[in-house]
Amino acid sequence: MNNYFEINNLQCSYERSADNPKIVLQVDELIVPKGEVVFIVGQSGCGKSTILETLGLMNNTVLSAGKFMIYPEKDNEIDVTKVWRQKNSVLSEIRKKYFSFIFQQTNLMSNFSIWENAVIPQLVKGGTKKYEETLKQVGLEQILNENRQKVGELSGGQQQRLAFVRAFMPNFNIIFGDEPTGNLDPENADNLMKIVADEIHAIPPTSQETRGQGSEVKTAIIVSHSPELAVKYADRIIKIHKEETLGKIDSDSVFEKRDGKWFHGKRIISNENLKKLMQ
Repeated sequence: MNNYFEINNLQCSYERSADNPKIVLQVDELIVPKGEVVFIVGQSGCGKSTILETLGLMNNTVLSAGKFMIYPEKDNEIDVTKVWRQKNSVLSEIRKKYFSFIFQQTNLMSNFSIWENAVIPQLVKGGTKKYEETLKQVGLEQILNENRQKVGELSGGQQQRLAFVRAFMPNFNIIFGDEPTGNLDPENADNLMKIVADEIHAIPPTSQETRGQGSEVKTAIIVSHSPELAVKYADRIIKIHKEETLGKIDSDSVFEKRDGKWFHGKRIISNENLKKLMQ
């Protein structure tokens, strides 16, 4: 299976009123392939965070679904419509084994040191990336001698990059980012997305390597307000359409990059026009 997610006829709602549920997001079809950087874009309030929370099994927003499947490993499939009915420990185990998360609100642990915030997830989940090297990648080499200090002593931008290190060092199949570069200047934002893209593209989706060797095929799903980063680093852009109070993902939402060119269906679209469509 070359896709991580396959979804049809999904309705998302945060209200559980059987008589009059408020649907906030309608997904006619959504496919997330392995080995791609996928950007999710759209107006504020259209449902970008909702689809990220739904895909990441963070909140049970699923009101109904014709199909909602995850294929995290070869010969392994997860029917999310059934998983939601199980204990939360089942969801936690899936997230722990396959997912990693970066949020605009860093959610760093204030009572822990810089070093502890960065490496504890890797100690729990496993991973081969080196702490010092990853700090240098994101431009945080200046804090290497401050590892025992509390994270509250870092600037907002440094905390954002440390949160990236925390999410990036452990093993993962899918990394989710909810505005992960929102608090960064353009240079650091570009650098972080380049690191993500290089990681995702390091192993082709056709690879038959197995988990546990640091060589699993990976995918990134990024919510962003940056058309520039999306056009530059994405392989696929999903635009959520806003229809009054409802967000919608359908066949018209998908933009794909093929051979260095952007396509909307069979039509080639220029980078500049694509940026305008995302605004």
